Amino acid sequence: METKGRMIHAGRIQISDNQRESIRGLTTEYPYIMHYSDFDRESIPWHWHEEVEFGHVIQGELEVVTAERTYLFKKDEGYFMNGNVLSCMHKRPGAGGTLVYTHLFHPVFLSGHFRSIFETKYMNPVIHNKNIELLELRGESDRQKKILSCLRKADFLQRDLDSEFQTRNIFSEIWLLLLEEIRNRPQSPVNLKNQDRIQTMLSFIHQNYMEKIRLEDIAASAAVSSRECLRCFRNTIRKSPAEYLTEYRLGMAQKMLRETEMSITEISFAAGFSSNAYFGKIFREKYRITPAKYREQASSPLDKPHTNE
Repeated sequence: METKGRMIHAGRIQISDNQRESIRGLTTEYPYIMHYSDFDRESIPWHWHEEVEFGHVIQGELEVVTAERTYLFKKDEGYFMNGNVLSCMHKRPGAGGTLVYTHLFHPVFLSGHFRSIFETKYMNPVIHNKNIELLELRGESDRQKKILSCLRKADFLQRDLDSEFQTRNIFSEIWLLLLEEIRNRPQSPVNLKNQDRIQTMLSFIHQNYMEKIRLEDIAASAAVSSRECLRCFRNTIRKSPAEYLTEYRLGMAQKMLRETEMSITEISFAAGFSSNAYFGKIFREKYRITPAKYREQASSPLDKPHTNE
């Protein structure tokens, strides 16, 4: 649902043909968008996208989980996430209402044309450094406070449709501050082999969830043994391949319940479940609601973002 200006609700993750997240609202002519996410309504499942991301918590507490670690962000804190980083997000269990604003843009938004000095001197040292996964912005230094202040300015700019130049100017300033922040922080090496493998296996699940999938099939997609597949899932996304497959199928079933007029029986088979009864059982176990009741409630409009106005 679009709101005023260039701010839109993040909604559900949309997966493109190459299995990256497709960013709602981002276009070739203007490769930037701001999303607001109400984590009382939904979480953001495991995904990755080419665009870089700046996020900050407006209220509540947010957990960001990557293949390497879990981060907790509280009100007025934020983060920078590099492109193609595998992650999921949800509010901290037990926390109150959690609202997060995220600014997403393709590197070309700041770099301009291919091989420009903006790309080679300023963008590439960050986006091509795979050890830069996520940088925490806690307001612990004047530089971090300035980045967070600039993000808040960018929030308000998106209420105006004619804010393209000002938005790019602000993120140019933020990017220079980010480069300084990176130079002044020690970097820990990231296990790229695990992330590459898990992304390949997740892509296989995303493409074939509607079919009968065995553990051996998932493992073969990344050319690893079943044992290594289990280890990789446990160490990276903290669940088994079967658990992830079931959760993904449930997520796709939710999407079909919201967006199509298919019957619940049709949806159960389209999402890859062996029977309508089994689908209804695990749907109720997961969401504490029947598929029919979920469809009824999903027709209600999304809440508009909270503001301090």
